[in-house]
Amino acid sequence: MKLGFDGIGPFAFLDWFRDEWLVSQRACRFFLIAVPFVLALTPIFFGWVTVTRVTLWMQFVGGVLGVLGPIAVFFLWLGMWRYWMKLDRSKGPVKRVWFVIMLIGFWYGSILYYFFVYRPQVRSLD
Repeated sequence: MKLGFDGIGPFAFLDWFRDEWLVSQRACRFFLIAVPFVLALTPIFFGWVTVTRVTLWMQFVGGVLGVLGPIAVFFLWLGMWRYWMKLDRSKGPVKRVWFVIMLIGFWYGSILYYFFVYRPQVRSLD
């Protein structure tokens, strides 16, 4: 057991994503599964959902989305940032553009990054 101070600081949570796991096909699938959860939360984030006469089924779906959605948002967002910081093989100007997209676009920028940078690079490793 390692008892150092390596995991302390503002970016310590990014150490949850190990580099070898981040480039695995399993990680690629998990990020892909997170995308629909993030997109399903969009109407809720913008207040487009009204709750009147909700069926039991809709309550169940809302509960599942309410639990798994925020987890998926941060999982995708932090995972794409970790990949961008440590493993992205893009050229400097391209990396800077993706930095701005992910910074301004939050998790929506991370969805774009997943499809246009992360996924093609991870699939090329096979």
